Amino acid sequence: MTHSNGEKHFPAASTSERTAVRQPVIALMTDFGLRDGFVGIMKGVIAGIVPQAQLIDISHDIAPQNVAAGAWLLSTAYRYFPAGSIFLCVVDPGVGSQRRAIALAAGDWFFVGPDNGLFSYVLAEQPLRQVVALENPAYRLPVVSTTFHGRDIFAPAAAHLARGVPLAEFGTALDPHSLQRLALSQPRREKGRIEASVIYIDHFGNLVTSIPLTLVPDLFTAPHVRLLVPRRNLTIERRQPFFAGEAGEGEPFVYSDSAGYVGVAIRNGNAAATLGITVGEAVTLVIEES
Repeated sequence: MTHSNGEKHFPAASTSERTAVRQPVIALMTDFGLRDGFVGIMKGVIAGIVPQAQLIDISHDIAPQNVAAGAWLLSTAYRYFPAGSIFLCVVDPGVGSQRRAIALAAGDWFFVGPDNGLFSYVLAEQPLRQVVALENPAYRLPVVSTTFHGRDIFAPAAAHLARGVPLAEFGTALDPHSLQRLALSQPRREKGRIEASVIYIDHFGNLVTSIPLTLVPDLFTAPHVRLLVPRRNLTIERRQPFFAGEAGEGEPFVYSDSAGYVGVAIRNGNAAATLGITVGEAVTLVIEES
């Protein structure tokens, strides 16, 4: 509705709509896949504790045990969720070992999962407000297995957080400096060259590099840009900001990934498989201004 002064006003939310806004959100991200019942079991545990919670799946197809991929994927997603959302994240090759189970508040959100570097990007991007070890047996299942902490520890913790249980009730406060962190790539631009690496490969086989678009505002305006993959003796000179550009079928090109990084794709093809490039591959972006 538009008033005579030109300002737009919207009808007040109904009681049911206001209630929906306050509905707790739990977002799940794992490497469990959907073939087995692991994800459904975790959701069942949550439903038994906080049935009113809204459960949202980020992904369950992270490559098994690939903590780095999980950390990056989480970093691309969490900002799009409402304040107070709880992220239940399980990529946990160290399950059953001495690695800690943790819950933390960072920025406007809460995160639950293993202390193995999975929250590295979040910790680098958001102020850490509180972090605790998940120790209190009152907020676990009665029997804790050595192989499925997603069910026995993390899902109950996320559910009780959604119920409003304060973080301090879950266990001992931890020193933020003791948290496990991945060595995140931080490329720098020096004399038109940026040394970087491939940090993620998506479902379509598109390659995401560690080069943020903010580092290359002239990616599509500089006269000449080349992406080098030294180990493959490969040079990519085509660039376009979107997929439906001038690149021909099977031709690789540099593009702007939706998460804000420089990416490599092949139109209607799988760049990773076609080019034989894997996560961790070193790349160099060369920008020539003349």
